[in-house]
Amino acid sequence: MTKLEIIANQALEAPLMEIMPRNNNKPCYTMLKQVDGSGYSGFCLGNEVWPEENVMFILFLDDDRLETIKSRLSDIRERFPLLGLAAFEHPGITEF
Repeated sequence: MTKLEIIANQALEAPLMEIMPRNNNKPCYTMLKQVDGSGYSGFCLGNEVWPEENVMFILFLDDDRLETIKSRLSDIRERFPLLGLAAFEHPGITEF
């Protein structure tokens, strides 16, 4: 199992929700809103100078779902090249 963290500009929340994995037709994810930070695409601090903010999704995926999500994240990056979108894999997660 792999933990996948996705950090993205808040404007990408809706497209990201569309790609969330599903069990019994219900999306499976953890989402943190109003995530501040700075990365390759600049600052998102939710203040007067840098008013935008990020969202963060945390997913736990088997290998098949991981590859599907990674492919769909690439599609979102291509559609919205100016908005920040980062993803980080943490393999070898054990559920107990």
